[in-house]
Amino acid sequence: MRSLLPASLFSRALLTLILTFGSFAVTTFAAVVYYALFPVVHRSTADLAGFMELSARTLVQLPPAMRTEYRDKLLNDYQLWLVTDEEPPPGLHYYFFPYVARLSDALSARLGHDVRMQSDVIDDKRWFWIDLETSKGTVWAGFPRDRIATKPLEGVFVVSSIALLLLIVSAAVLARRVALPLMRLSHAAEEVAKGRSPEPLPETGPRELANLARQFNETSQQVRELLADRTVLLAGISHDLRTPLTRLRLALEMLPEDVDPSLRARMEADIDEMNLQISQAVELGRTLGAGDRHSVDIVALVGEVVGNRPRIAWLPLGRCIQSVNALALRRILGNLIENALRYSTRTVDVRVDCRNRAAVVFVLDRGPGIPEADRDAVFRPFYRLEHSRNRQTGGSGLGLAVARQLAMANDMEINLSNRAGGGTIASIRLPPPEDGSSDPQNDEDGRPS
Repeated sequence: MRSLLPASLFSRALLTLILTFGSFAVTTFAAVVYYALFPVVHRSTADLAGFMELSARTLVQLPPAMRTEYRDKLLNDYQLWLVTDEEPPPGLHYYFFPYVARLSDALSARLGHDVRMQSDVIDDKRWFWIDLETSKGTVWAGFPRDRIATKPLEGVFVVSSIALLLLIVSAAVLARRVALPLMRLSHAAEEVAKGRSPEPLPETGPRELANLARQFNETSQQVRELLADRTVLLAGISHDLRTPLTRLRLALEMLPEDVDPSLRARMEADIDEMNLQISQAVELGRTLGAGDRHSVDIVALVGEVVGNRPRIAWLPLGRCIQSVNALALRRILGNLIENALRYSTRTVDVRVDCRNRAAVVFVLDRGPGIPEADRDAVFRPFYRLEHSRNRQTGGSGLGLAVARQLAMANDMEINLSNRAGGGTIASIRLPPPEDGSSDPQNDEDGRPS
C-alpha cells in the first residue's frame, strides 16, 4: 500500500509543522474561548437578563403617566424597548445568534422555565424580543443588534485567517531551512554518482547540517583525488607494460625465418590483445565526464555510427533533433553495437524512437540474452557472462562499463531487457530538453519488438 505522506522532505516537514502548530493553535483558541470568553459572555448575559426582568417589573409598577418617560429613557440610554401586551411586536420569528442563544439560557435560568428569544426587523434594524410575565400582564422586552457590539463570526474568521497565514508562512520557512541544505546535498551526491565534481557545499546553518556539509565536501574531495590517482596509476602501469611489450614485438621481428609461422602469428595476436586490454583499461580510468550538449539529428548520428557494418538492420526515417553530447552518444552506441554483434550471429536491429520529449535509441540482437540477475553486474568493469576469458567469445568486459559511465555523466540512461523470441534489447534514453521543449520530427513508430 502506497504511503499517503508526501514524497519530498520539504513537503513532509511542512505538513508536520502545520499539523503540530495547527493543533496547538486550535487547542489555544479553544482554551481561550472556554476559560476566558465563555465566563465573560455568561456574566454579561446574566446581567442583561436581570436588567430586562427588573425593567419590565418596574414598568408595570409605575403610574401610567410616568411609563412613557420611563420607556423612552430605557430606549435612549440603554437601548432597551419595553412593549406591553396591548401592542406586541409584529413579525416575530426565530433567528440564530450565538450571544442571544446564551441570553436565552440565562433568562431561562432566571425565570425558571425555558424561553427562546425571537426576532424581527424594524426600520432595517434587527431586534431581539422576549416576553416577560409580570404581576400586571405580559411585557415584551427588546433590544437591537447594535447593542451587542461583538461580531463573533467576523472575529473568528479574521483570527483564523491570520493564524492560518502565519502558520503556513512560518512552517514553510522552517521546513525550507531544514530541507534546503539536504536538497543541495542530494543534488551534489547525484553529481558525484555521475562522475562529476560539484561545487563545495556551503558549510553554514545549524551545527548538524554544517557538519554534514563539511563531511560531504571532504568525502567529495577524497573521491576526486582517488579518481585522479587511479588515472595516474593506470597511465603508469600502461607505460611500464608497453615498454616490455615493445621489446617482445621487436624480439619477435628478429626471430629466425625458420620459426613456425603459426607460432609467430599466435605470439603477435597475444601481444595485440594485451596492448588492446591496456588501452581499454586506461580509457576506463580517464575522466569520462560530461560534455557540452548541442542540437543534433539523432537519425543522422546513428547512421554515421552504423556506417557500412555488416549484419546491421538500420532504416533511417525522418529527422530527430535532440540536444545531446554527440561524442558520448557515438561511443555509447558504438560499444552497444559491438557488444550485440559479438554475442549474436544474426542481424542486429538499430532503431530510433523520437515520439516523446526524450528520444530513445534501441539496439536489438538475437543472442543468448542476459539473465535478469546479471543485468546490473554486466555494467561492472571486467565482468563477463562468459567466464572462459576468451576475447573471441566474451570480449574484455569493459565496453558496457564505459558506456554506463559515459551515460551517467551525460544524463543518459541505459537499460537492458529481454527481447521477445530471444535476444537482448539495449536502450539509450537521451536527456530531456533543457528548456522544457523538444523538436521531434520523426513520426514513425520506432518501438522495439
